[in-house]
Amino acid sequence: MLTAKVNPSTPEQPPLPNPTSTQHHNLPRDPGETPAPARPAAEEHLILWARAFIYVWAIAWFSLVSADPDLWGHIHFGKEIVEQGAVHDTNPHSYTAEGYRWINHEWLMEVIFYGIYSVADSTGLILAKLFLGIYIIHLLSGLHFARSRNVTVYLGLFLLAVPAMSAGFMTRPHLATFLFLTWMVVVLQKFFEGNQRVILWMPMIFLGWVNSHGGVVAGLGIFGLITFIEVARGWKSKERARRLLANIFILCCAAVLMHPNHYKLWVFFYESLGRERVITEWMPVPLGTADYIHYKILAGLFVVSWFLPTKKRVWELTVLTVALVYGFKHQRHTVLAVILLLPYLSMQYSQFLARLDFRPHYVKLSNHFRWAAQAVLLVFMIFFLINRWQLFSGNNYKIWVEASVYPTYAARFMQANGLSGNTVVPFDWGEYWIWKFPQAKVSIDGRFRTAYPQSIIDLNAAFATGRPEGDRLLTDFPTQFVLTGHHEAAHRSMEDQSGWVKIYQDPISKIFARKTEPPSPALDKHRKGELIDPTTPVPYEFPG
Repeated sequence: MLTAKVNPSTPEQPPLPNPTSTQHHNLPRDPGETPAPARPAAEEHLILWARAFIYVWAIAWFSLVSADPDLWGHIHFGKEIVEQGAVHDTNPHSYTAEGYRWINHEWLMEVIFYGIYSVADSTGLILAKLFLGIYIIHLLSGLHFARSRNVTVYLGLFLLAVPAMSAGFMTRPHLATFLFLTWMVVVLQKFFEGNQRVILWMPMIFLGWVNSHGGVVAGLGIFGLITFIEVARGWKSKERARRLLANIFILCCAAVLMHPNHYKLWVFFYESLGRERVITEWMPVPLGTADYIHYKILAGLFVVSWFLPTKKRVWELTVLTVALVYGFKHQRHTVLAVILLLPYLSMQYSQFLARLDFRPHYVKLSNHFRWAAQAVLLVFMIFFLINRWQLFSGNNYKIWVEASVYPTYAARFMQANGLSGNTVVPFDWGEYWIWKFPQAKVSIDGRFRTAYPQSIIDLNAAFATGRPEGDRLLTDFPTQFVLTGHHEAAHRSMEDQSGWVKIYQDPISKIFARKTEPPSPALDKHRKGELIDPTTPVPYEFPG
């Protein structure tokens, strides 16, 4: 039988702890559990080296330097918020959705991104991302070693978990969801181990979360499911803990309304989240390939854990099953599932190996052998760090903007000739174009349903895929330029579009100008052969 184990609190509660603390000295032990013996120095050294290795392993995997398609927009929008002292409630950057409501659920992270960028350029953004990733690994590592000293389980799980999480570590506001989810996991684990007062941190977590990223929906859903399960199960002998959990959940529901858009944010979530998204990160994890192999192995370990003779909590099994299903359903949710999985798998496999009386023989080995093993680990860590350093130095320690991915040369052509205006753009290039031409407006960008009606999203998708209804972008709106990417059907079909003239082309993009009488400045310069096409290379450093 699966049982939820919650130790009763002591009559006098300890002072409110820091939820990120990994100390559990105040938690009651299981009945019959004997005090842990003094740990030998060799074991402590082993743990120290194992944690250091995993932190360096995380640096190696989390140090992606390629620019995310929406990074330009996030920094630009953060700058607008700071300069105007308010969050936009309508879309000022699009001519196809001008005046349409804008639900900016990432405004706080955009302000933070702008602050970091204005002080330390994109180097600061890389360092901030790495620090956040290592901090998350530190919190999860602390949970493991507060409950188990098993280094074998720790290394096995975290060597899998870090690569499984790495795909999500682009410089994007969803990093906030990773952080707040980890804090929530730490708080819940401590709460169910007997430290009831730590749950008081939860409303503050959700207050920061709701203003940082829309992933707060997942967080509130997880916390709500846990509360429902535990309240429904009765907790007859833990009446105070049951009431406390339910009351804190109610406070969290109130906290998530403290957003510039108030209840409208949640109306948007309700209307939007159930709709299909034809975006890669919202696609399912492919089952018949080696893609996401680390995630698949962790999922397999979860399935195996059901059959281990260890104690389990009903809410954990339920939440993790739901999280894994969503992880396979949407690629972007794999990181959330891994964060939720780690504390559970850590405890399950540590308990199982303890039942088998399995202990590493490291502490019994000679000092010379241990020093040699530590030297090998040190060599690997130095290798990883040097490799990452070389990667950063090759681009002057800046985020990398690949000219084969983004229209850097097309933007420079427009700027060199003093051209700008309402432009049809590919979805992934919209926020880059907003950065380059803030005085102009775009047909679509990565804000998607937060700032565009579904009808405009569908029109842009139809245009990109060459469907006839997409031509309404050219006829029903004051479009002045069309920027196409080589990955779009429009890249070819615009060549035969009457009323439009190609004024620029490079290996990945083309620019078309509308024919007008009298000719527009762009068309006039094109006819006279006066358009400049700079030949010097565009720097790969952000912003490109």
